[in-house]
Amino acid sequence: MCTTTFIKYHCNICDYLVRYDQKEEKCEHVINNQPKLSPRRSEPLRILFCGSDDFSCASLKAVYEEHGRNKDLIESLDVMVLPPKRMGRSFKTLREVPCKVLAEELGLRIHQRETFTKWELPEATNLVVAVSFGLFVPPRILRSAKYGGLNVHPSLLPDLRGPAPIHHAILRGYQNTGVSLQTLDDKAFDHGTVLAQTPRPGIPIPPGCTVQELTSLLAPIGAQMLVQGLRDGVHIPPHRSVDWKAEDLKNRKLVHAPKVTKADGQINWGDWTADEFVRRVRVLGSVWTHAVNKKGQTKRLIFQDAEVASLMDLAVYGSRMSLHLNLEPGLEEESKYEALVTDQRDGSAIIHIPSGELIWVRKIKEEGKPERDATIVLKSFQ
Repeated sequence: MCTTTFIKYHCNICDYLVRYDQKEEKCEHVINNQPKLSPRRSEPLRILFCGSDDFSCASLKAVYEEHGRNKDLIESLDVMVLPPKRMGRSFKTLREVPCKVLAEELGLRIHQRETFTKWELPEATNLVVAVSFGLFVPPRILRSAKYGGLNVHPSLLPDLRGPAPIHHAILRGYQNTGVSLQTLDDKAFDHGTVLAQTPRPGIPIPPGCTVQELTSLLAPIGAQMLVQGLRDGVHIPPHRSVDWKAEDLKNRKLVHAPKVTKADGQINWGDWTADEFVRRVRVLGSVWTHAVNKKGQTKRLIFQDAEVASLMDLAVYGSRMSLHLNLEPGLEEESKYEALVTDQRDGSAIIHIPSGELIWVRKIKEEGKPERDATIVLKSFQ
């Protein structure tokens, strides 16, 4: 599981560090041998909070709690969410976004919209806060709010701009990540001024961390960064950039973090390492490939678990048979792969991949059939 004690980030106003203890849910200032300056003061904030998922819920709750204890800072709080999504078989079930459920529990005024078109801000709103919202906040809306807009983004901007930074941090095997507080840009997503950011080298990503675990780690840190930023008056112009990551990435091509799709789970037998295979299963839930069965039919095989195996695993558990699979038929000849598979006697299988590494798979699902032991499925494809 992902755990952390203290996370620090630079304050925009006075260069002291904000230290947040996730376990104790407390924040304290640690002076960098400098006197602490007084935060800039704005008029009481009347916030429109735009959110959707669990990551944004942490920020909404933190802003709500600050509103309850500091009316001089936050006078009012409205929430904007997207309409419910259709889920399940035949898409018959409507599911509200988590942020709406939380807003209802907190008794907040809710605006449910799928677009900003022909819609005006609630009266007297002077700050828009968008966290993992999904809709671009247009210039017209930002100009209507005296202090524009803020966003909490779970990456070290400008690295991993886009809607899925947590997914891509894991997919790319990053050792560290972080959180950035930025202004909302009126032209593009994630191009605002970075007002606060996790200091270098960032927050360590624990080995084996899942998307949900990393989200749970970063969400309260981002929420505290947002609240502390409001206390410090970072929303008040002129804005001061503190994005150290931009300097580190100077003269390097920036990595984007687009939404992950089913196509991201299609196994690339020629390029994937064993570690990447396992990371993709961890992030996407499953990966898949095509294979030809004994009847000459091309079927999709779905791998829902995987771990890196070693030669020692082969030596300890032994093997009884080997299969050769024709994978990815229909592709260019160089993209095909004939895989050697070793039966591990317990229903699991070790697949030898082109990189020379080994992948241990216990269960495989053939399209149209229930999940079964890996060797049982693969025997019909030799």
